Amino acid sequence: MKKKALFLILAATVLLTASTSFATSIASLKGVYAFQLQGTTNEFGYYSGSTWVNLNNSACPSTQHCSSQAFPKVSYGTISFDGLGHAKFVTITNVNGGSHGPTAGTAWGYSVSGFNGAMGTSTNGAYLSLGDFNAAGVAQTVLMRTTDSSPSTGTAVLQ
Repeated sequence: MKKKALFLILAATVLLTASTSFATSIASLKGVYAFQLQGTTNEFGYYSGSTWVNLNNSACPSTQHCSSQAFPKVSYGTISFDGLGHAKFVTITNVNGGSHGPTAGTAWGYSVSGFNGAMGTSTNGAYLSLGDFNAAGVAQTVLMRTTDSSPSTGTAVLQ
């Protein structure tokens, strides 16, 4: 009886572990994901009435009082992963400068190792963390962080 109970406990542990820890590869990203990235951007400029004038780090006019301002930036849209290492931005919208990244139709390569991955390049891309796998071993949720000097972070969800 003890052997049977131990066997059942061991079998349950193996099944539970196997269902939550898939071996991952580029095939672990497949399908269309809706994503949103958020961050901040810092600009140097001044207000003219209620309109912000960004000087892009140029000299401040002597008639103005300039300062640095932090503004929220957002990018959202959909991206399609083919499970073979190719990702294509289906739609993308950038608010307040967004990620300064791709436009709709842009294709990026991607790679996956373990539960981490990367797409694009080291200067124009994103780092990925995969999680919440479905029965087919495809990640349903992906955490993202852009590779630029003022990174945005966000989530992509399998549609």
